[in-house]
Amino acid sequence: MGYQNNFLIRTSLSDEGVIGKRQFSYQSPDMIAHTQVENPDEYFKGNYDKDVNMPLDKNSGTNFVYVRGKNKAANGVATNGYVWLYCCGSSLFMKPSLWSSKKVYTADGESCAFVSSDVQNDIAVINKPFLLNGVNNQYFCMVAIVTDEKRECIPENFASYDQFNYWVRTNIGVAVRNFNVVKGGTIYDFQRLDTLSNPGDKGEPAMIEVKWTGLPDGYTVGVKCDAIPDLGKSVISSEKISSFATAAIIPAGFDGYVETFAYNNDGKAGFPENAQIETKFHTSVNFKHKCYQFGKTLQELGFEPAEHIGLTETSKLVLTGECSTIFV
Repeated sequence: MGYQNNFLIRTSLSDEGVIGKRQFSYQSPDMIAHTQVENPDEYFKGNYDKDVNMPLDKNSGTNFVYVRGKNKAANGVATNGYVWLYCCGSSLFMKPSLWSSKKVYTADGESCAFVSSDVQNDIAVINKPFLLNGVNNQYFCMVAIVTDEKRECIPENFASYDQFNYWVRTNIGVAVRNFNVVKGGTIYDFQRLDTLSNPGDKGEPAMIEVKWTGLPDGYTVGVKCDAIPDLGKSVISSEKISSFATAAIIPAGFDGYVETFAYNNDGKAGFPENAQIETKFHTSVNFKHKCYQFGKTLQELGFEPAEHIGLTETSKLVLTGECSTIFV
């Protein structure tokens, strides 16, 4: 068990993984902070010749970090790897005993992400993005390590600069990046990330419904999915407005996340006691579906069809998922 050095995580765009010829930097173009994309594998393969990193938002709890690598194994050899991501201060690289406890977990709560390829020089992208909470984190220098088994491989504290420099330059499955950080204009009182997927082989209309209680007038409440812009919507809470719905076509094979959020624009984080936010996910059915008998029309659900992409007044919807948060 050890490092998976068949996957190259570059130190620069010109890095081919040749020991002794690597142009080392602390800006790996393969450790990428980025908004959610519909097809990460296709997207990050397609721009392998570019550094498409975006700044991390210090005011957001839902920063996505992707990692990609090039398969340097012999052609036809299946190569699997487990990618681990750690936060550290730039002065702490020399002491793994300090940064090894600052692990970044995937959006699904896993301690590492999986990467796989069986084609030489293929670009492989992790199966699930890492999720960084910028609000609760003070370290934005990160170390990525690829192992050949689902087990961490942390070096001992380095006794010299020479030891560290040799380690990070001779293991092509190890890389570091100092991420740029900005403070976004929105200070969120609430952010919740829920999984969103379509296992089918064609796009399907679906609707997200958000309801809330206990929020004073003036709060902004919304949902967003950067990979499916049509789902994005927000409203201002008032005596007359305590719910909304938005719909879009969920692409075939999509496997990602939707975020429900709220903020009150006073620049302070915090939520009223006993407030509740509920998010429901409805999927479209037609008379050919077994669940058609359980469906409800938009009118029956209390919504107007003109507002919702892919849905008509005769469309029927079935509640497929639900999640709520109560603040105590």
